[in-house]
Amino acid sequence: MKKSEKKAIIIALIGIIIIGGIAIIKNRNENKLGEGENNQESTNEEKYIEVLEDGTKLNKSEKLSKNIKLDELEIEEFQLTHNNGVSVLLATVINQGNKDIGLTPVEIILYDDQNNEIEKVEGLISPVKVGEKVQLNIGVSKDCANAYDISIRKK
Repeated sequence: MKKSEKKAIIIALIGIIIIGGIAIIKNRNENKLGEGENNQESTNEEKYIEVLEDGTKLNKSEKLSKNIKLDELEIEEFQLTHNNGVSVLLATVINQGNKDIGLTPVEIILYDDQNNEIEKVEGLISPVKVGEKVQLNIGVSKDCANAYDISIRKK
């Protein structure tokens, strides 16, 4: 083999190595960009969530902080969390009427910020005497913590 042929082969190998290196670097940068987009999507998808130290997702939507009037019952202080595969909806129920109220079956609907239904669950409000408060506590085995709005009606 002539010296010029050896030189051409070496130059060709160096060229292949450079092109391969550029392709690897470009691919890594594209993967990092894709990961950033996925992280941004997760953030956007859970914009009403605060993650606590123990990993619990706590809903921060202002719509869930509103009071809901259900006949003589006032439902307030909603708290929606998700941890260990279970979403829990808590609220305080006050009997503002002039008679005791027995066990009350309700249907609760959670909505996203596009007014799409996320989840519909049935629950029970414990009997409550005039002027007293009871705790509404409903669990769901679905992650509903990112809900934007809520509605409640008697069943």
